[in-house]
Amino acid sequence: MKYMFNRKNGFMALVLTVMIAGCQKKYTDPPLMGAPDVVANISIKDVKARYTSGNPVAITDDVIIEGVVSCDDKSGNYYQQIALQDSTGGVLLRLAGNNHYNNYPVGRKIYVKLKGLYLGQYNGTLQFGGGVDTPFISQGGVTLLATNLQDQHIIKGALNQPLVPKVVTVSQLSTTLQDPYVSTLIKLVGYEFTSGDRAKNYADDNGSGNRLIQDCSALSSNRITLRTSNYCNFATLPVAQGNGEIIAVYSYFGSTKQLTIRDTTDVRFYSPRCPTATGDGQINLGTTSPFNINFDNLGTAGLPVGVYVKQDASNSYIGNEGSVYQNNFNGATAWNQTSLGFKNFASATGLVSTTSSAAQSTATNRALGVRQTGTAGSGGDPGAAFAFLLSNTTGKSNLQLEFKLQSLDAPVSAGRTTTWRVDYGTGLNPAFFSTVTTSPALLQTINGSFLNNTVTVNFGSLLNNITQPVWIRIVTLTSTSGGGNRPSTGIDDVKFTWN
Repeated sequence: MKYMFNRKNGFMALVLTVMIAGCQKKYTDPPLMGAPDVVANISIKDVKARYTSGNPVAITDDVIIEGVVSCDDKSGNYYQQIALQDSTGGVLLRLAGNNHYNNYPVGRKIYVKLKGLYLGQYNGTLQFGGGVDTPFISQGGVTLLATNLQDQHIIKGALNQPLVPKVVTVSQLSTTLQDPYVSTLIKLVGYEFTSGDRAKNYADDNGSGNRLIQDCSALSSNRITLRTSNYCNFATLPVAQGNGEIIAVYSYFGSTKQLTIRDTTDVRFYSPRCPTATGDGQINLGTTSPFNINFDNLGTAGLPVGVYVKQDASNSYIGNEGSVYQNNFNGATAWNQTSLGFKNFASATGLVSTTSSAAQSTATNRALGVRQTGTAGSGGDPGAAFAFLLSNTTGKSNLQLEFKLQSLDAPVSAGRTTTWRVDYGTGLNPAFFSTVTTSPALLQTINGSFLNNTVTVNFGSLLNNITQPVWIRIVTLTSTSGGGNRPSTGIDDVKFTWN
């Protein structure tokens, strides 16, 4: 019995061994992802060279490009297209359908079999499509590659391939068909949104947004357009407020250079903005009252942080950037200088109306001043404003403002009178401004008068504990009265107090 029992056990063990072996899968290495059996045989640069102008070019030979996807449609800022780049350049692929980021996300290497496709352009940016866009054939128009043909032409490669944007300057970017930076990822360093666009969102409510960014070296010339679709998922976000670097795909439309970001993480504007003549930044009142502002460093440091000069202001508009005499505050300007603009004046404090221009120039006590002209709509009468942007009034109550309002003209025959008011608005781009009572109630500067009046403003509870930015303006919104020259007006010794 013992022998039979062992034979039975041995037989059962053999059966179990066979069964276990049959159930076990043989281990093999997983297939290599991103290594399809296809090889590129032409660069993006070389195939782009086939198109020069006019009708799209049919690709009839067996050419294959490879590249890494630099921009997809995940955020919605690209639609029915992706950008592809290799070491020689970039190009767009026009694709029917949507949610292409599921198959061709940023960082994926892809191979494109070009035979049967067409190479054309859209106002200068080269792109591949599935056919000829007949109404726009002479302009290089191509149609979308149909969904059912995409797998035949596009072969997926490895994911998470490195994409290092090239650091360039705007001057290196051209508006030529074969520009090597078009449809590639680039980086600009030291850029910011222009002052006129800072209060805007990335896109408009009813259309794409065209926002200008600029660098500090040449604010008026080193500019480029950031174009954002109003259908993307960050369209309603406010633009970044600081200065820094931006990563984007470069393209151009006609003669306009433009950038496209994948999402707002491409905009890294975390540093202080460029110093400008018309103001920058926000005033942080801090915790200790009062907060004082004088203008004694106008000639070396420009406007204090959070102080702005504006023109063309109205009850519902903060105003445009003000015209600054000689484009900066570096040089002292005499009170009797009659040109348009905001100026670096000597303060009336401690001086008299007959103080010479030379003595004014060397005076260390400075005032921020302005003289308007008669050209309304371009810095003229009315609409001049001295503006202060407070970051907030969180934890503060009973805010009060004090400043000196100075009429800086020699007492000769009376000229025009400018009437000023103090108002405020909340938010970076207030929809309206509310006027507040001042003491004295009537604020005027008069050509032919030399005045240095202290003005006080008590906001009461109007600006208690405001968690968003607050604009406060000393502004003239009505035309000057009388005849003759307009007055030179200055402000000095601004002081904010609170409880």
